[in-house]
Parts: sequence; structure tokens; C-alpha cells
Amino acid sequence: MRNSGIFILFFFFVRFTAHAITTVTFQPDASCGEDALVASLWPESNYGNHTDFIACAWTNQGNPSTTRALVNFDLASLPANATIVSATLELFHYPSPFNTGHSNLTGPAACWLQRVTQPWSESTVTWSNQPSCSIVNMLNVPAPFTSTQNYSLNVTALVQDMMNDPANSFGFMLRLQNESYYRSLLFASSDMSNPALHPKLIVVYSEGILPTSGCWTNVVITPDSVQPQTPADPLILIPNVFTPNGDGTNDEFFPDTSAVNITNMEIYNRWGNLIFTSAPGRSWNGNSESGIPCTDGTYYYLLEYSTANGEQRKTKGFFTLIR
Repeated sequence: MRNSGIFILFFFFVRFTAHAITTVTFQPDASCGEDALVASLWPESNYGNHTDFIACAWTNQGNPSTTRALVNFDLASLPANATIVSATLELFHYPSPFNTGHSNLTGPAACWLQRVTQPWSESTVTWSNQPSCSIVNMLNVPAPFTSTQNYSLNVTALVQDMMNDPANSFGFMLRLQNESYYRSLLFASSDMSNPALHPKLIVVYSEGILPTSGCWTNVVITPDSVQPQTPADPLILIPNVFTPNGDGTNDEFFPDTSAVNITNMEIYNRWGNLIFTSAPGRSWNGNSESGIPCTDGTYYYLLEYSTANGEQRKTKGFFTLIR
């Protein structure tokens, strides 16, 4: 699975900020997402590419059928020891051409959201081979108030269970609490054409550590309030953006040294890897030590310098490289 359009909104380098929280958003598209339907009326059929994410009990030409929905997110990309602060699953209604929307026609369409405890594949799962689920911490999903309601569900306990037991955790199942027709909850799946309506999982965990490569779409690392970034030194002016594109303007990163003497400068990328160092201080041209141009994004500096009276000081922070 590949990242698509990853956007780092704001984060401080974790080597220097010991206490931070990380917010990761998963909202995969059809190429990266994993969701499917299983239907009792067609027990051997696979619906891994369906645009609906629905839990319902209905009839088809007079034949009763129950449908359940499965979805899995790439939690393996999160740090194994992460403590989950919060997790929110957002599901979005859409006007499906295939199924009736939210319905309480014969009774409340309340559902259970459960942790799936057996492996499954969206390309092979059917009603007959559907995976088992745990009742531990299963979430009561209330019946809809309106036929077009979106849902924002607190799944913190379920996601923490998944992190604690990854060998037996394979996403969520949505199913009616009472599978008597006619009642349903209908949302868009990751196969629906509008990406804003795909199932979204927002996970906040306590460590200021980036997830590994995987099927997540956005990450924000926020420093703890008790360990803010080093305050700016009035004796040194540090740019927050530079553009090493060869146009002769702002092509190199280096502080204003009119009042201090830079003795060492280290540059790190967003993964915490040292990519440039200089002693005594010299400017950075945006390339790695091997001469490879670095990509656009956020980078982090550690500066050591001395003042005019010989006092030794350090400062750290971040800046943006734009080509």
C-alpha cells in the first residue's frame, strides 16, 4: 500500500521534544482501502468493490437478506507501544443507487461496531466465510435521527484493543443489533467516487513518533505544552523558509550571524535522520551530504554558537524547504 498526498501540517522534531502527541488520519481510497460487504441472500458472493458501506436487513424480490459491513485500517503503521489517547471513526451518508439509506421503518436501526478477530480479504470475503468478531468493548451505534445522518464514533477502546492484540485484530464489523427487516444504516465505502466521503479513522496516540510507511493520509505531531520549542534568541535571526532552486535568491539556509559565531549546525529530516552537519558553521544548500537534492518539506536544525563575550549557547527549531 502506498501513501497518497501525505501532508505534514505541523510537528516538532521528536529528538528534542520528548513529550508530544501524534494524530494520524486514515482515509484511504479504493486502491489503498480495505472494506467489503457480506450478504446472506448471496452467501458465496464477494462485494469487495461495492460503493456502499451498509448494515441492513431488507428484502430482495420478497426474499429476506441481511448485510454486514467490514472495514480495516493500516494500524500496523503505528508504533507498537503506542498508547491511544483517542480514536474516532467517521462514516458519511451518501445517496446510494443500490440501497435504501438510513431506515427505522420497522424498528430502530441501532448497530454494533465490533473488533474483527480473524483475517479476511476484501477480494474473497463472503457471508459464508465472514470472520469472527469480539464482543469486548463493542460499540453501541445508535439508530439514526435523520435519513442522511453522518456518524462520528468514539472507538478509542476498540483501537487500543487492536494495538494490544494485533495478531487477532483485523478491523471493524458493522452489523444491526436486531437484524429484522426493514432497517438499515448506509454510508459510503472507500470505493465511492467522492474521496471526502470515504470512511475516516482519526487516531491520537501519546508518543511523538511518526507512523511508518503505510495507508495513512495525514499526520500531525504536536509538542507537549511543558516542552515548547526553544525560545528565539534575540541575537540570532533564523529563516523559516528557504528555496534552493538556483534562482540566486534565498538559495541557502543559514542564520544571520552578525551578532554570534556559529560553531556547529546540524540538519535533520522529518524522520529524525541527520542529513547535514557543519563545524564550523557553513550554510546548507538543500542537498544531502552525498549531493542528492532533498525534497520539499519540514526540516529541523540544531545550532551551537558563541556570543561576542564568549558565552556558549544552543538553539533548535524547524523550517520549510520549498524548491
